[in-house]
Amino acid sequence: MTEPVAAGTALIERCHRELIAPLLPAGQPLWDVHAHLGEDDDGSALDAELLLSQARQFGVSRTFVFPFRQSGPDAYRDRNDAVIAAAAGSDGELIPLCRVEPGEGDVAELERAIHAGARGIKLHPLTGRFEVGHRLVAAALAVAEERGVPVLLHAGRGIATFAAELEPMLVRHPGAQVILAHAGIGDQEAAIDVAARHANLVFDVAVWNLLDIRALVARVAPEQILYGTDAPYYGHACSQAKLMLALGSAPDGTLHAREMLWGNAARVAEGHSPDALSEPIGPVAAAVDYRRLRAHEYLLACVPLVWTCQPDLLKALPLARHAVGAPENAELEAACEMIDLAATCWAHELEQGSRREVLSLSWTTFRLLEFADALIYCS
Repeated sequence: MTEPVAAGTALIERCHRELIAPLLPAGQPLWDVHAHLGEDDDGSALDAELLLSQARQFGVSRTFVFPFRQSGPDAYRDRNDAVIAAAAGSDGELIPLCRVEPGEGDVAELERAIHAGARGIKLHPLTGRFEVGHRLVAAALAVAEERGVPVLLHAGRGIATFAAELEPMLVRHPGAQVILAHAGIGDQEAAIDVAARHANLVFDVAVWNLLDIRALVARVAPEQILYGTDAPYYGHACSQAKLMLALGSAPDGTLHAREMLWGNAARVAEGHSPDALSEPIGPVAAAVDYRRLRAHEYLLACVPLVWTCQPDLLKALPLARHAVGAPENAELEAACEMIDLAATCWAHELEQGSRREVLSLSWTTFRLLEFADALIYCS
């Protein structure tokens, strides 16, 4: 680990320990509903040993795990078996989900893997591969309802709007528990409306923009929000910061933290919907100081540049730092420290980072930016 990356990692861990860990309910274990395991063709990788080490460091006792994307049905069979085997050796800390893509024998592979020990299904619609309306998604919900296991469904960037096609499936399979990954941002407005009518539709919070999480907290029943990271792409320190700070900005939000961190996932894992949906905890309108809103917008402008390995030619990062001004509390002081270090990491990772895949280059820079954003926007 290089010096700037090590410094960034240490700063993130310190800020989590000092500013976020005290916000977590005392003694509460966490359940991460979204993590990859194995290797991806794009260069991403995460093995069980590292995943468990990171989870334990941040109080996570259960994790849904599933394979990265594979090249075909036979490869999925092998990787599904590998994930099931890894989970079997984890003393219950890893909960295996099986995965397929459309092709001959796809549904049969889901059924085989569940019989072999998988306790859920992961599907990753993406335009150019398949959309949520594909017959595989409908078939997966039928299998999930029959077997009493959840379906984790990619619902982030890169797909067509999906809520109108998903709702009839929820009607036909009310016993199928469907987790919309990435806060459902691919069609969040419509998905929130659908969720109000279907208690078996829930959301994880594995998403980069804190505002998307605040929108969920404001407008979705607390029983329908689950903690998730999308590991290895997001880490526990920043994911917990975004969720806990968003809850702290809502009236009585922290009263629901235990449900979102564990209880909702435990219920979904058993194939059950909540008995009733509570009112969203709001507020619907986010009141944010203009200075902080400006800093948030500039930080957000940096994210696609970092992800696509581009320099900050527009100097958005200094604009974010200038918008914050003189820090007035420990949270803003930490955010400024993160922004300053992110500038160093950004330049270093552009020069030294991996080029194997678009999102492997600057993870330390990105995590500093997302953590700083959460502290600025919600503290």
